[in-house]
Amino acid sequence: MKTSAKAFRYTALALEILERALGSKFSVQGLEKLPKHPVMFVANHFTRSETFFIPYLIYKHTGRQVRCLADSSLYSGVLGKFLQSVGTVSTKNPKRDNIILRDLISGEYDWMIYPEGSMIKSKEIKNEGMFMSYTPGRIGPVHTGSAVLALKSQLYRNNLTEAFEANNLELLKELEKTFGTTYQEHFKGINTYIVPLNITYYPIRPGENKIKKIISRLVKKIPTQVSEELEIEGNLLLGADINVIFGDPISLAEYAEMPRNTIQKLPIINYETKNNFILRYLRSRLTSDFMEKIYSNIQINLDHIFSAALHHFNENEIEINHLKRVIYLSATMLQKSKKYRLNHSLFEENLVKIFNDEPHPEFDSVFALALKQGIIDNAAEGKIRIRKSAFEKKCDFHEIRLENTLQVVTNEFLLLEGANSVVKRNTKISDNDLCKKVFNEIYRCDLEIFNNDYDINFDKNFSKEKSVGAPFFMDSKIKAAARVRTSAILLVHGYKSAPKEVEALAQFLNGFGLKVYAVRLRGHGTAPADLKNITWQDWYDSVQRGYAALNNISSRVAIIGFSTGGLLGLLSCASKQNYAKKLCGIVSINSAMRLVDIKARMVPSINLWNEILDKFHFEKGKFEFIDDQPENPHINYSRNYIHGVNELEKLMGVCEESLQKILLPSLIIQANQDPIVDPKSGKIIYKKINSAQKVLAEPNFSNHCIINSEGKEEVFELVRDFLVKIKII
Repeated sequence: MKTSAKAFRYTALALEILERALGSKFSVQGLEKLPKHPVMFVANHFTRSETFFIPYLIYKHTGRQVRCLADSSLYSGVLGKFLQSVGTVSTKNPKRDNIILRDLISGEYDWMIYPEGSMIKSKEIKNEGMFMSYTPGRIGPVHTGSAVLALKSQLYRNNLTEAFEANNLELLKELEKTFGTTYQEHFKGINTYIVPLNITYYPIRPGENKIKKIISRLVKKIPTQVSEELEIEGNLLLGADINVIFGDPISLAEYAEMPRNTIQKLPIINYETKNNFILRYLRSRLTSDFMEKIYSNIQINLDHIFSAALHHFNENEIEINHLKRVIYLSATMLQKSKKYRLNHSLFEENLVKIFNDEPHPEFDSVFALALKQGIIDNAAEGKIRIRKSAFEKKCDFHEIRLENTLQVVTNEFLLLEGANSVVKRNTKISDNDLCKKVFNEIYRCDLEIFNNDYDINFDKNFSKEKSVGAPFFMDSKIKAAARVRTSAILLVHGYKSAPKEVEALAQFLNGFGLKVYAVRLRGHGTAPADLKNITWQDWYDSVQRGYAALNNISSRVAIIGFSTGGLLGLLSCASKQNYAKKLCGIVSINSAMRLVDIKARMVPSINLWNEILDKFHFEKGKFEFIDDQPENPHINYSRNYIHGVNELEKLMGVCEESLQKILLPSLIIQANQDPIVDPKSGKIIYKKINSAQKVLAEPNFSNHCIINSEGKEEVFELVRDFLVKIKII
């Protein structure tokens, strides 16, 4: 049955509807590399559904119709007719090779073949440098059929062209009869390409899902193998990131040029024998080359590094934070190398959050899976025991994805030898050295983020020196041998300000031997316009980056926040309550639950008006900012963007709702005549937090920035007394 373009379109429409209904998360990369000539796509094979969604994705993004082979057992009834209508060919069709050759020679259709021959559920595909297929039906080198067919299409197209140009009508007729295609003039301008294609899934999770439940209702007794496939593939289609990348094309005209030019010179031998020589010479080499290209494009994710680290640890018992440090350091090293593709779960801005003593969905998910499948056990507090025997146990081919998912993930990652060696080396580093390396990397990234923001937003009329806005760290003055786990302070500045604002307090605290990290809230320390597109969540993430850094080099951490920084500190404590072991106290200084300026109440309405005008692309009538005179003009912005004030209002609301979760020792300092923050704010915070040890201090100040003005020593002493009481000094 001839492939119908209309059938392709209808199928693509049906699959697009299904994609939306399932919520599948496909990402496609490398489309710009695709040549216009006939292509043999070669891909890794992990799920049955790839036969359907890969051709759909190619058609959706390029309009190209791709044919593929499908298991012969599927060719019956309505499904069989449907598969034929969209161009698939049964693996047992006696004419399949000729059909593929005809399509590739003419360039009428592209083709996709899985060189592995069948699904590789274990992802065990390489042994001693050779690509091998380990399946119940076959153990041996991967198939070279796709390489042979692609090479044949190139060689026989050349033969057709040469026969036509030499006016060898007898040979031309023979070739046209053999391959069922008539010579056409455009054959001179096309070449066959092989395009390696990698499909990476993240996360791979066993478990019941909607698809399996629906099928179970329709079919009373589902075979074990089908049940496993529904469980794994259902979860992948319903929630996983499915990343498809097209690698660099391999031009078979160039690939076969040297041996073909040499063999063509041989006398007497006919074209078919010459082609066979070339095929025998190139088939294994070409297969090895494109298999290497397929698997070099694996998109590395958090599960890969998590499982590889467990695989390489020599110790049976390790701290969970030690595992996290290996993961973080390995990911940043792989990112810097620029040799590998990383999933968003390993992006530094996401991965740094594993040190924040708050829920981390990606890490928590794989950790729970390792516990459930017996790969790890909880040992002493904060430690795990690695059960290597469970990790390395042999499973049935059709059960391994369910019973030992992380072994499957590890097998895939081990194919990336360079990346694997990075993880392996990092598991051998002492924890003290890891702590220092991870801290240095987080701090370096923090400075890099600031420098990039500063350079992008620099404004000669508003920007201060970089030293005003840069985050800074003051190490402990205690002797090096004794300070690896010294206590530390996380300092957070206020709205429209910069880390310079808390410098005097930082120096005071550092004098007691405390490590001090002063964060820079995103949008601050650069130029006022930087606040236009920043959210309060961005500020919160800035605070968490500082906390993550200190979490790696300190035994105990207290957060001290001024003004907006105090709100963020309070929210951070509320969010960590059930997780943090090191966080021991919070100091909030002049943090707003209410603002004095009645005009602030108008901000949400003004911001909404601006957003409406933005949607209609109107610039006139917008009210984006006001100019004011700050208390410390050498530090603070003198222009206030409405969007920033609106985000501050949101933060105030979120913080107030969370105060009751705070159980940590707390010091609330509120100036009794604060002209910016309603002095009632201190009492509101004090009343709503549930700390057994809490203090409200209301010093007599008539200004807002009491940590940087005359009399600041009184505030510093209040802070010192509190830190003494909670035994951090």
